Amino acid sequence: MSQITDIKPQKKDPKRFNIYVDGKFAFALPFEALAKEGLEIDQQISQEEIDKLVKENEFLKVYDRVLKFFSYRPRSGKELKDWFKRKQVGEETQEMILQKMKQLGYLNDEEFSRWWIEQRTTFRPAGTRLLAMELRQKGISREIIDKLLITNNELLITERTLALKIAQKKWEKLRGLSHQEARRKIGAFLARRGFSWETIKEVVGKFDKIT
Repeated sequence: MSQITDIKPQKKDPKRFNIYVDGKFAFALPFEALAKEGLEIDQQISQEEIDKLVKENEFLKVYDRVLKFFSYRPRSGKELKDWFKRKQVGEETQEMILQKMKQLGYLNDEEFSRWWIEQRTTFRPAGTRLLAMELRQKGISREIIDKLLITNNELLITERTLALKIAQKKWEKLRGLSHQEARRKIGAFLARRGFSWETIKEVVGKFDKIT
């Protein structure tokens, strides 16, 4: 059995306290956890109790940071796992937080994908190929991508509408060029935005009647 020999607030974060056991720094706890556990100087503490407190503290510390990570925008499961890797979070803590985030409804790859598509459609329209590539990079499964981008008829119609809207805006900026050159540039631009060849052909064809 060991003994708590000192409890000091951290200089950088006064709301966290360093706990010293047998004269050496052992672990740190936020004030709420310290008060909850009722730790005091000269108190006897076992290694099992220390391990338990360290484990709980690691969870709370990482969990608070994860909530901040999610506060900026929704995240995919892969994004969270990549964050764990960058922050060198232990596997046990990772599993606990993943379960917690799923229970709270913060971690849902299909809902994340819907949000991503909506944002891209609203602020920077792109075709299904580019959207699919972006979602794959976010770790979204082929099943979800197929469901939202390939088998969804409404979204395919939306893609043509978006492509036409982009093309019309681009056309206004290309008035000084020949009709053929303007069509070529619009087609290339739509291709870079990830629109399918069928959509590009259909949209560019609409400008054949414009003189």
